[in-house]
Amino acid sequence: MMVCAGMVMAAGPMLAAPAAFAGDAGLVAKKRVAPVYPRGAERRKIEGHVVVTYNVNTDGSVSDVAVAEAVPEGVFDDAAVKAVSKWKYKPIESPVKGARAKIGFKLQS
Repeated sequence: MMVCAGMVMAAGPMLAAPAAFAGDAGLVAKKRVAPVYPRGAERRKIEGHVVVTYNVNTDGSVSDVAVAEAVPEGVFDDAAVKAVSKWKYKPIESPVKGARAKIGFKLQS
């Protein structure tokens, strides 16, 4: 089963809410932790995104978070993986493997 979720993060105190993507397949998010915008990227005004894959266990916890795509590579990877690892969903009957989320990193104007 393929599941997608997404969010756009902004540097500073205001963050955009996660955007729902087609294919959420009944997963209900209980907790979505926003990634921390890396200071170096913020100082250099770098924006980008990270696509992560992960599994959702029957208790709603997330495991096996991995970077599938990163633009630019290596800048936002750690922040995205750390944040998604802390996400929680409502318990489900069967585990979901290969869920995907695209996390955008965009500076506020």
